[in-house]
Amino acid sequence: MDDKHRILIIEDDPGIIELLEVVLESGQYQTTPAHGGTQGLRLLRETGADLVLLDLMMDDVDGWSVLQEMKADRVLRDVPVIILTVRSPWEDPEYADACAGMYVDYIVKPFSVHDLLKRVDRVLTNHRSQIPNP
Repeated sequence: MDDKHRILIIEDDPGIIELLEVVLESGQYQTTPAHGGTQGLRLLRETGADLVLLDLMMDDVDGWSVLQEMKADRVLRDVPVIILTVRSPWEDPEYADACAGMYVDYIVKPFSVHDLLKRVDRVLTNHRSQIPNP
């Protein structure tokens, strides 16, 4: 059995998905790409994840809605989420305040590869949440 941490990337930009896959797989993580919020929620329910990297600005379902749906679901609520977006939390203060405590970290693009890997490792080390595979 593969003991790599599983990271679900919920993002609608194929270039960012590809970059994150290369970076995270070089850090010895297993990645699953989801092209948008709808696919992300479906994949999370079907395959589980140890961590979700979540973009906020997506065409189908915005990241705030994905986050709120995850946290309302008893199976998904304990999966840690790192928001990875071009928007700072000050640009969406009402959502950032409403969702405070629902995510474990917030990274603004562009990001440092070293910083991203350090923060992902910290979350996975400190938050041992697992979703069982169906």
